[in-house]
Amino acid sequence: MNKNITAAALLIFVASMTGISCKSAGDRPTTVSQDAGENTRELSVEEQDKMALEVFQKVFTLIEDSSREAVLPQMEALYLDLIQKYPKAKLAQESYWRLALMYTNDFNPPAYEKIEGLYGRFISLYPDSQFRAEIDDAISNCYSRNGKWESLEKFYAPVIRQYIETGILSRPQDMYRYGEAKRHLGDLAEAEKAFRIVISMFPRSRESALSKMKLEEVKKIKYKQ
Repeated sequence: MNKNITAAALLIFVASMTGISCKSAGDRPTTVSQDAGENTRELSVEEQDKMALEVFQKVFTLIEDSSREAVLPQMEALYLDLIQKYPKAKLAQESYWRLALMYTNDFNPPAYEKIEGLYGRFISLYPDSQFRAEIDDAISNCYSRNGKWESLEKFYAPVIRQYIETGILSRPQDMYRYGEAKRHLGDLAEAEKAFRIVISMFPRSRESALSKMKLEEVKKIKYKQ
């Protein structure tokens, strides 16, 4: 990670934190559960923000002093500690995203069980999070890159069910990747449907152009059969 970028990002966040109203934050107390068996401790949202920022500062210090690969275990531990202890902090949702990137890009092989467990917890706590799309992409890209087509199909099953029930599809990449999973799994009819939906609903998207190419590939496979 570029040290200048991370340092700048940290400075921007610190500046934004100083502008937070103490009254509005302090008026929203929450109970934060520590590890199982320990007593619970009440922290205000403002206090959680402060503690979470200190954790991020520790992570940035680790990266500045060592290579990313060398400090991955420490980074993972710090982020996990943050999301456990400070779930209301602004940095909690970002920490899930950073963990997702670590588990899918930095671990070899990817830590599938860790990311899948983490993802379930994330969407239950923050269903409308701005980081939802980023985490979805990190996971689906990892499945695609490593040929985990059954996992990719399962991952997008809820999106496809929602589309069938409502006709709503927020992003072309969701249907496109589902189509790719079906194509690799040999379900050419479903793959073809998915690609045509992308072309129809998002005609100017990158995924639309890719879907047209994939349709040609599907035709060739069907012709050989």
